[in-house]
Amino acid sequence: MDFYELILSGFAALYDYVLAHTLFCLIPAFFIAGAMAALIPKDKLLPYLGKDSPKFIAYPLAVIAGLLLAVCSCTVLPLFAGIRKGGAGIGPAIAFLYTAPATNIIAILYTGSLIGWDFALARIVLSIVFALVIGFTISKITDSDSKAIVSDSFKKSTGKFDSKRLFLLFGTLLAILLVGTRISEDAIKYPVVLVLIVITWFIASKYFTKEETANWMEETWDS
Repeated sequence: MDFYELILSGFAALYDYVLAHTLFCLIPAFFIAGAMAALIPKDKLLPYLGKDSPKFIAYPLAVIAGLLLAVCSCTVLPLFAGIRKGGAGIGPAIAFLYTAPATNIIAILYTGSLIGWDFALARIVLSIVFALVIGFTISKITDSDSKAIVSDSFKKSTGKFDSKRLFLLFGTLLAILLVGTRISEDAIKYPVVLVLIVITWFIASKYFTKEETANWMEETWDS
């Protein structure tokens, strides 16, 4: 392979990285984080993940959320920021931040199929233990939870809670994230993502007010 081919290979690898980790990974994650911060009423989130929530509820819920999301370490950062802006305690947020890329379903399936299910089980147990220990430790050594970290969009929220519309919106956003990162065939991936984007736009225009949508876009930009 000559120098010219090496340069082309490098640009091809960079192109693939930008598509896989930015266009179909980070950008959907930022929109999800913005929706978390702007559209979920504070009074519905804080009883479960807030700094005053019972630890036996907040930490397991954060860990379970991490287990269910098939995201990488870069994608989880905007989601972490989203739940923090929504008022989640630093401990549960850190537990979620640690668990999501380490112990999600896809990672466990890959680990079990490639190097053995004993390693997969060890990964699950140790990741959860470390997530809880780190979350507890961070919450004890920092006083950040004594100050409200709630976004302006969250404060402007009307507080109206409609689980159906939120389920539809987050469902399509997560579908965009999963399709974009898990389907390798471009002939299938691009049309499906485009259809999901159109569905997301329709849901946002039909079920959310213009002010809510504007707050969502503002939070997405600030994430």
